[in-house]
Amino acid sequence: MFKKNFILLVFTFFTFCSPLLFSQTEPTKEEKSTIELIDSSSFALDAGDFEKSAAFLNSAKQKIDSNSSPLVLHKYYQNFAALAFSRFHLAQAQEAYLKSIQAALKLKDTISIVAAYSGLANSLIVDSKYTLALRYQQEALKLLENNKTKVYYGLIANMAMTYRYMQNYDRALESFMEVKAFFQENEDFKSQAIIENNIGELYRENFKEFKQAHAHYKRAIFLNKTINEKHQLSQNYHNLSLLFQNEKQLDSAVFYIEKSMQLKNEIGDTGGLAISNNTLGIIQMAAGAYDESIISFKKSLEISEKFGITPGLYYANMGIGNALLAKGKDAEALIYFKKVEVISKDLESFEMKKEISKILFEYYKNKKDFERALHYGDKLQVIDDSISSFQNKVNLEELRILYETNLSETENKILKEKETAQQEEIFIQNIFLIILFIALVIFIVLVIVLFKSNQQRKIAYKEVKKATLELEKQYQITKEKELELFKTVALKDKIFSVLGHDLRTPLANISSLIDSMSQIELSPEEMEFMLKHLKGETNASLKTLENILQWARLQMNDKSILVSELDEDGIIIEIIKNFESNTDAKNIQVKYINKSNAILWADENQFRSIANNLIGNAIKYSPLRGEIVVTFDEERENFVLSISDQGIGILPSVIENLETQEELMSSYGTEGEKGTGIGLRIVKDFVHLHQGKIIFAKNEPTGTVVTVYLPKLVKSRINVD
Repeated sequence: MFKKNFILLVFTFFTFCSPLLFSQTEPTKEEKSTIELIDSSSFALDAGDFEKSAAFLNSAKQKIDSNSSPLVLHKYYQNFAALAFSRFHLAQAQEAYLKSIQAALKLKDTISIVAAYSGLANSLIVDSKYTLALRYQQEALKLLENNKTKVYYGLIANMAMTYRYMQNYDRALESFMEVKAFFQENEDFKSQAIIENNIGELYRENFKEFKQAHAHYKRAIFLNKTINEKHQLSQNYHNLSLLFQNEKQLDSAVFYIEKSMQLKNEIGDTGGLAISNNTLGIIQMAAGAYDESIISFKKSLEISEKFGITPGLYYANMGIGNALLAKGKDAEALIYFKKVEVISKDLESFEMKKEISKILFEYYKNKKDFERALHYGDKLQVIDDSISSFQNKVNLEELRILYETNLSETENKILKEKETAQQEEIFIQNIFLIILFIALVIFIVLVIVLFKSNQQRKIAYKEVKKATLELEKQYQITKEKELELFKTVALKDKIFSVLGHDLRTPLANISSLIDSMSQIELSPEEMEFMLKHLKGETNASLKTLENILQWARLQMNDKSILVSELDEDGIIIEIIKNFESNTDAKNIQVKYINKSNAILWADENQFRSIANNLIGNAIKYSPLRGEIVVTFDEERENFVLSISDQGIGILPSVIENLETQEELMSSYGTEGEKGTGIGLRIVKDFVHLHQGKIIFAKNEPTGTVVTVYLPKLVKSRINVD
């Protein structure tokens, strides 16, 4: 999806704007040779030859200095930005577009300014900075309000793409339909076909209405066939192939992607062939034709290497690795995955880095190479933190822009009011001079005018005061957002602290046990004892990690549940069995009694977590040779899960803290077991998500009884995600 969206943005912008660029300024003789090099770079880029395009730009750069005209500078930076954008070097593209804007402003050419603004906006969209992108598009649109030509509606089409990525799909569709009506009225079939294609993409990817998408693709195909526009027709066939792939009609998907490739061969769209071969490989993978898919991915790889298409190198190597992995050739697959990892370092995409790190994590985990798996697990965490930090920065940047925009508008309003007041004062002075030569009646009129002016000043003062209060309100909102960001950072630090502290000891114990087992010859009884302890330590680590992850998701407002029919016996018995090493070590008897005949409906993962944490706590705080009773029963309106133990009892401060959620609290078990303090917090939150309740009571003569009530009508009362 990333590749398609990236190409679609570039495609939309250059189709509408390129033919009109620089139409208002004629270059001098000295500039023509430089501009010819820049134009050659643009033609090479259109053909998908990035290396050739870069070579022409480098030659043009040698002719550019501080004395170069705004026209040359604008054309150079505009094409440099387009090349960087095509290679997905977003930071370079944005920097170049800003320089292009500066040159265009000096050039005082409206079309050039609009083109630079629009190009910068497209790069910001791919960089997920949608609010900032929309701001530049709106600035460009203001310049064209009195000139609603093809460029104006092309810009609206780009804004529709921004709305689409902001998930405002209805607004995006409305804008596309407005643009489509304009091109229909003007019989601009080429532009109309582009809009039909984009509407089809909106219905396919976002609305998931494949029938509607198919209809728009067909209209685009008809229009492009009518005007013999093969480049756009190949894109239509490509998108139609993706549609049939979504509908699991793989034969049709292959048919249309091959038609797209045939057209791209005819028109020499080599860069496009890299994408088409990659798409064909994905379809063949879905059909189980792994050998054929490897051939397709290698063709994509060859083209990407030849023309320096870095994203193409990433996806082609990834496809080959996945196909080899599906064939069971793990060692060969690893070679390509390692190549992908190296390539991802040159790409400004956290999602790509995360994707390959996750694949390598799963690979080493399946191979039981836990050291390398842990390395990539840590890497995934760092990437997730980077994504979160990046998003926070983007949010703060957007808030800052909104604040500055409001401030600027308010300042402009104040200046206009001051200008109005000054004009009124001049008018009054003129009237006063006239009164010196006119009769008493004119003087009375002057008094009336002065009175009205005073009233207007009072109104203006009130408006200024109102605007000041609004600014203070916006500032307070910004401060509140900043506080939320600090809380998010504190949450991340707490998660790292818990992970570092509470996973270190059990993992060290596991390592020690493994070393002992490998260095000493053990009897079967000793081996069984060691394995049981190893299993216990592993289960403890997994439970701690699972609790931390679940707690973190809850803190990040992940409140979704997935209700299904559950086998409570199977779940509870499995949990009790998983704790056998712990109960055997403390000689604890665990009894399970099910008195319910009704069907339990609940979220399986959350119910499993509730039972797992409560049973684990009961074992943790039970004395040696204690007894734990797990009971599952039902009342008229509720299912009742009860766990009683003979342990040391739960402290009132723990229950109080559980309600206030001020901090994570935990105490040592009867044998020195240490917890994270997250378990009970998770239990409470999951019970509340099911609209249930949890009660703690004393178990006479000693111990605790924890009772969880889950409503029987949970299936109909909870909004199931």
